[in-house]
Amino acid sequence: MLILLSCHRTDEKFCSCMKKSKEVNALSEKIWGKDATKQDSVQLKKLISSKSKLCEAYEYINGEELLKLKADCK
Repeated sequence: MLILLSCHRTDEKFCSCMKKSKEVNALSEKIWGKDATKQDSVQLKKLISSKSKLCEAYEYINGEELLKLKADCK
């Protein structure tokens, strides 16, 4: 007996993109709060570069689709 299931798989790359975005935001807040070191600024530059690469594929996806992808990451 063959059973076909329609399953929705989580887009792990998108979830990684979201995680990296949160890291960038947290470090940005620290820097804007003036509690940062020079090393934090260097780290932020690296995180932004990494985030750009991870999130590149999602640049032109509309907001509704992005919200669906985000919901699947939880």
